[in-house]
Amino acid sequence: MKRQKRPRALGPVWLRWVMFLGGSLCMGLAVAVAVQWVVTGSLSIVWEWFVKWPTYLLLTGVLYGAVVFTLGALLGRLWLSAILVGVAGLVLSLVDYFKTAINGTPLVLADFGLAAQVGEVAGVAGELRPPVDFWMAMIALGMCVGILILVRRLTLLTGRCRFVTFSVALALTIGLFSTQGAQAAGAVFQVDVNTRLAAANSHDTYGLTLSLWRDCFLQAKKSPEGYSEAYMEQVLARIDEILTEDSADAPAAAVQPNIIVAQSESFYDLTRLPGLQYERDPLENFHALESEGISGTFHSHYLGYGTGYLEMSMLYGITELDFGAGTNICFLEDDAYEKFDALPEQYTKSGYRAEMLHGYNDSLYNRTVT
Repeated sequence: MKRQKRPRALGPVWLRWVMFLGGSLCMGLAVAVAVQWVVTGSLSIVWEWFVKWPTYLLLTGVLYGAVVFTLGALLGRLWLSAILVGVAGLVLSLVDYFKTAINGTPLVLADFGLAAQVGEVAGVAGELRPPVDFWMAMIALGMCVGILILVRRLTLLTGRCRFVTFSVALALTIGLFSTQGAQAAGAVFQVDVNTRLAAANSHDTYGLTLSLWRDCFLQAKKSPEGYSEAYMEQVLARIDEILTEDSADAPAAAVQPNIIVAQSESFYDLTRLPGLQYERDPLENFHALESEGISGTFHSHYLGYGTGYLEMSMLYGITELDFGAGTNICFLEDDAYEKFDALPEQYTKSGYRAEMLHGYNDSLYNRTVT
């Protein structure tokens, strides 16, 4: 067998290096646009986003371009690294699309904790198909890769030039994906890496990739002056004293009523929608219960699906913004829950017994522990 010859380089080293750098950045920008294309479902929306926040799309392109550049120097073929990064970007966008289709909320770092349950999640979701925009974005990226293949001799790095390029690129790329590098890049591209945002707001502002990137490297807030474990123990002790005093002063109830809390992810009072008229009350049973007992509006931090998060918010009074960006609060251990007083505990401490019924099994979201 004859040994296959590598393509011969074309042009001087400096020209090939410039072409290599330019090709990497252009491919990175193309992947950034393709990802947002799939996520938003419209190139016009991507354009509007770019016009409003141009630096965010540029930084996203730099992040992808840096990976293309580094892998290209490692593999010796820029077009091959472009394929790998393009596929990774498209897969990321498709996961976000499916996540949004399933529960109405975008992909966040905490969702990667469900990687082991991906089969179960897919089974619950039913049949999922990639949108047309996914295939169009794939074709567009394929055309970009085709251009890199055509000019591969102009982007071929060999010998010492390739080694030095890879070494420098690796160091710079690691820097971009480090806490200090993210802080520096955030300052240059006007990205706030200090303020934690809700996922929907973060994605609308920064886009999918940049939203996940900034969540990885959010700067930790400084603790307030005087904050310590001993101080919090004093606060909890004082709260218990107040609750004990209130319960002692309150008259004993003649009858302890059963307290039932019914949570429904899909429930909404249709009569609250403005401008709609009905022949009869579509929720007469609910409104009858509402009139006979204590009722009011409960405001949730969450929009869309998210069983464990909604339950945690209601029962414990905390949200995902109170934890680290990558923390999946459905998979906390027992000792973490023991640090909080749940709403039912206010009753079980005074003669009540709490029971819970759930309409699904324990295969997702660690429901038994939660």
